[in-house]
Amino acid sequence: MLSFMIESLLLALMAGLVGCVVSLSLNYVTTGIGNFATFSEIQFRFHVGLTTAVAGVTFALLLGLAGGYFPARSGSRKEILVALREN
Repeated sequence: MLSFMIESLLLALMAGLVGCVVSLSLNYVTTGIGNFATFSEIQFRFHVGLTTAVAGVTFALLLGLAGGYFPARSGSRKEILVALREN
């Protein structure tokens, strides 16, 4: 079961790191939303700091842990040949 969980956590870590790298390309981008009723506009700037990146990777690891637990539990209870014969 440990090997299944390690695999799940490694995949989640890679996905979290890829997400952080992709979000860095949007760093300091300014965008706005217009309100046509009052003709006003709200602008905001996208900023990814270190704490946000760490929180994102931690969240990805938690999702990987939660998403990998049940398949790891069921996979570790089966015999290898029986698991390979199933769909």
